[in-house]
Amino acid sequence: MSNALTKNKFFVVALMMLLVFGGLTFGNFPGQTAPSGIQTVDGTVYNFGDYTSMDHEMLGIFNYLDTLVSSDYQGYGEWDGWYAENFHGLHHYVLAFMAYTASFLFETTPGYRTDYYREFAYDLIKKMNTTQAEWGENSIEFKEWSHPDYNYVDYYYPNDPEDPNAVFTGGFRGPANIMWTGHYALMETLYERSFNTGEFVDEITWFVEDWENSLTTDGNGNPQEGGIWGTGLIPCEPYIVFVQCNSIPITCTELYDSLYGTSYIENGMWDYGLDFINNVMQDDYDLPMDGYYVDTPTGSHYDPDRYQQVPGPAQSLYNPDASCKVSSYTNGWSLAFLEHIQPEVSQAEYPVFKDLFMKDVDANMAYMIDTYNNPSGFGTMDILGTLFSMQLAKQMGDFSTRDRLVNFMYNNYNKVWSTDGRTMHYDTLSLEPFLQSVLGFGWIWAHAPHSIKDITDARPVEFWDYPYISAADDGNIWVYQAEWDAAKHGFILNIQVDQESTLTFSNFDSTPTAYTCGISLGQLELVGSNYELTLSPGTYQLVII
Repeated sequence: MSNALTKNKFFVVALMMLLVFGGLTFGNFPGQTAPSGIQTVDGTVYNFGDYTSMDHEMLGIFNYLDTLVSSDYQGYGEWDGWYAENFHGLHHYVLAFMAYTASFLFETTPGYRTDYYREFAYDLIKKMNTTQAEWGENSIEFKEWSHPDYNYVDYYYPNDPEDPNAVFTGGFRGPANIMWTGHYALMETLYERSFNTGEFVDEITWFVEDWENSLTTDGNGNPQEGGIWGTGLIPCEPYIVFVQCNSIPITCTELYDSLYGTSYIENGMWDYGLDFINNVMQDDYDLPMDGYYVDTPTGSHYDPDRYQQVPGPAQSLYNPDASCKVSSYTNGWSLAFLEHIQPEVSQAEYPVFKDLFMKDVDANMAYMIDTYNNPSGFGTMDILGTLFSMQLAKQMGDFSTRDRLVNFMYNNYNKVWSTDGRTMHYDTLSLEPFLQSVLGFGWIWAHAPHSIKDITDARPVEFWDYPYISAADDGNIWVYQAEWDAAKHGFILNIQVDQESTLTFSNFDSTPTAYTCGISLGQLELVGSNYELTLSPGTYQLVII
């Protein structure tokens, strides 16, 4: 069948089914959910409700985030549209959690793997690794590490320059900066899980081996229980150990083992640290505390009032009688990322956490207070705790709480769609412009079908042989569902097309045929070793066999 005939046949059949609306673009009229349905092809039933799905708003937000990240719009050390001129030390967290959120999206439509998604994840990694030598004060290295408010350069442990046995643990990429190295390595590892390029494997391996040395030896390769710092954990902001920061390299190590057949977790690399988290770094309610000092902190950022004993827990600034500093963001973050490795702990601690930190506004709204040591205050950390708790509540299947937190976070902001209907963001300019990107990925984070515990395992080996969309006119389409059903040998595609677009499919063993409502729409066109499908404007639910 010719390409032209294929186009016309798709158009006519779809028009008959009231699925196509001429050349009209619906970008500014988004539906909350993608259309669903049941189709039977050659006696096999395909229920679109059985497959995970994105909705129009989530994809609009992703398109908006792409304008902030993609090298097509700006350089890796440029921050146009981030409204971050007055911020430092936060950029790398936004990049990291945006990358994790994107991984949830990639997992939701695993059969849609074009450069549009891959380059977004790649550009996030490159932006995360901007150095002062190349980008100066616009680099992550400066904003997070050598900014005058921090003034971290090179450090040794113990924090005593006169100690001849001190171990070098400093530098931007060094083992005393887990708040960067952990995130950076996990971003790379999730990239490899999603796209299987092999580009970052050697660098990830370097970080994992460095962590192992830090956690199980004295820093010079000699076995030492508890590692360099005696906690089985790795500090940052030298020298403070945080549960939430260590949850990131723990997740990265789990995924690395799953991807490459290593046994770091099984061999106990993090056992001492997890024991330290669960039995030492706990508040009076057996929840993770927010910070434990392994040595006197360095840099100009620290006030002696923030620590009363070394080693020992960070102290509350609000309640001098409290056993330690506590934070809702610490718990929301760490309980989510540690659930995969210790599900029984996270699941048992979640209701306690919610009872202590959640504050009702009304029947439809609630937020997480920063700390129960200061229940009447409200500020940035309360917003941050609420943001992390939305994702945790979704992960725990507590959608009522998720929705109440979401209502609190988003009800005051307008949704702004671009004139071309391709991008959407929440307008936070009246309160805090820097929140605009955060609330964008935060919405996807809280609503996408997947969470971090779902992507801590590798995809099955055979996944990489499944048919998938390898190229497309990405700027003209909205892919709600795209997934190969290996059991039924059919490709599920739920898509809206704004302008005539061609999709390229790879890995089909023989010429595929597209169906809608059990009706054959014809074979896809062979182009080289791939197959192409051209669609006129409209909305389609297709099974391709």
